[in-house]
Amino acid sequence: MAIAYLDPAAVPRATSLTRSEGLPAGPGAPPPPGTGSPGLPTGPGARVAARPGSHRQVDLLAIAQGFAVSAAGITELQGIRERSWVLLAVTDLFEAWAIGWPPGGRIELHDHGPSSGAVVVASGVLTETTVRPTRHEVALIGTHRVEAGEYRCFGPRYVHDLSNDGDDPAVSVHVYGPRLTTMSYYELRPRGRLHRVRSDTVPPVGPFDATSDHDPS
Repeated sequence: MAIAYLDPAAVPRATSLTRSEGLPAGPGAPPPPGTGSPGLPTGPGARVAARPGSHRQVDLLAIAQGFAVSAAGITELQGIRERSWVLLAVTDLFEAWAIGWPPGGRIELHDHGPSSGAVVVASGVLTETTVRPTRHEVALIGTHRVEAGEYRCFGPRYVHDLSNDGDDPAVSVHVYGPRLTTMSYYELRPRGRLHRVRSDTVPPVGPFDATSDHDPS
């Protein structure tokens, strides 16, 4: 389920920033060396060019944090029994979604193709599991508890899943740039090998689209 919820006033003005490199960051995760205080946007996906070769850049984390201020109160995400999503905004630079997570809500391991992203938890608690292949083809698995106000940022081909393992519902804001074009889904095979199950083309959404069948997590 997706319902358009366009609020341009909630989108912070994009600033011209250079893309930073490092590990996914957020409160509770150490920032990459030399990036300043932990509360500042850091890591791949926090600041990203709109498309390869473009000089226009956007701060995905700042946009996600702006929307997260009011996302927990979105009517369409209240009292849901299955994961549901609402389109917040879409431009030629990025797309932004709010996702509601009932207790037990989850999505399988996936990436976002060539897009970078920022996820901010607006209410509740989510668990993120990351999977990173190594040169020896054995995946490294990490788990992160992401509470309200905390965030995760990531670059292209970042493989993770998200779940609500608690007893209370949660709402998160997801911002991707450039806009989503493909997503791939994975499973862990014996001996810790990461196997791609399928790749999907993501249909483009417009600012007045009322629905989207594709899960934007």
